[in-house]
Amino acid sequence: MRKTFAAVDNKLRLSIYRHFLRKGRAPTVAEMAAALKSALPHTRAALKRLCQTHAFVLQENGELWRSAPFSAVPTAFPVTVGKSFWYGNCIWDALGIAAMLHKDARIDAACGCCNYQMVLHVKDGVLVEKKGTVHFAVPARDWYQDIVFT
Repeated sequence: MRKTFAAVDNKLRLSIYRHFLRKGRAPTVAEMAAALKSALPHTRAALKRLCQTHAFVLQENGELWRSAPFSAVPTAFPVTVGKSFWYGNCIWDALGIAAMLHKDARIDAACGCCNYQMVLHVKDGVLVEKKGTVHFAVPARDWYQDIVFT
């Protein structure tokens, strides 16, 4: 019996997130194919289908750029949980990493306009710092018109 696209896509999605959690980085497309025991063209096709959800975005070279809330490239939103380390794509995603893992976290963010260091802490699922403003330059409904800018 042939697997459905949905089953393959779900297996790939889980594999990508597990890789991020184990290795602290995105898997390459070749690593994804190996993990799925699948041919590269089939893996690339599944990855393109996942990108239709907007949770996954590819770089121009076809490798992952984003698997929300994780960034596959360094950003201004590093997240530390214990001895593990990841990048969020934005402050929203950085906070999402701590929420997703249900772990205490440190987020070494910086102000977008002046680069002033803003360290945030999540403890027992709650943001410790009570002052500050999160600024979204683009309304959420428009984020995916240009996700790299957003």
